[in-house]
Amino acid sequence: MALHLPSCFADLTLSQLAALETLQDPIKRVEACCALNDDVRAEPLSVLNEANDYLSLLQQAESRKHLKVITLDGVEYGFIPDWEAFTTGEWIDLESYVGDFWTNAHKVMSVLYRPIERRSGESYTITPYSAKEPSEAFKELPADLFAGAMLFFSTSRNELLSTTRFSLLEIATEAMNSVKNGAGIPSSTDSQTKTYSRWTRLRHFLTGSSSHTSHSLKT
Repeated sequence: MALHLPSCFADLTLSQLAALETLQDPIKRVEACCALNDDVRAEPLSVLNEANDYLSLLQQAESRKHLKVITLDGVEYGFIPDWEAFTTGEWIDLESYVGDFWTNAHKVMSVLYRPIERRSGESYTITPYSAKEPSEAFKELPADLFAGAMLFFSTSRNELLSTTRFSLLEIATEAMNSVKNGAGIPSSTDSQTKTYSRWTRLRHFLTGSSSHTSHSLKT
């Protein structure tokens, strides 16, 4: 019998990568990455441990690929084409999602990639941000496209904020202060510091080394 595992980082889906990043139980980790017809619990413990060790190596074998246009479930999505038009609502929602990053990774992608409204050659426009974008389809996004999008976003954001002399925290704080009577969005220096730290750790993760690996397990 064979356990059908992804052969390289790019074969992982975003949901599988999120599972590997958040789960500790070897059985659950292997189950999350196996084919649906694989019976993990029927395998010898040695096979399970080997599979789990392999998946741990796969996590570290990161590869990145950035595409401006992707298609999921027959819908064409475009990556944010104009960072200067990036709204305060988008910044604040991204900040919120990063608070529990791997649980919300697909929601992060639904902010950065949105359905294309019009397209002419390499140029396109995307639907305005509504904070109600469907995000489930992004769980099936290949892990290398997710990593590429995150790296591109991190780089673009840093370049933009360096040019405009703004930071994510300043933008979020400005938005918080603009809410009438300060209701609904509390402001906290400690919370802002933690948010900045999370973005820093994410950037370090995304700029790590990458390589490919392949594997198969049989009994």
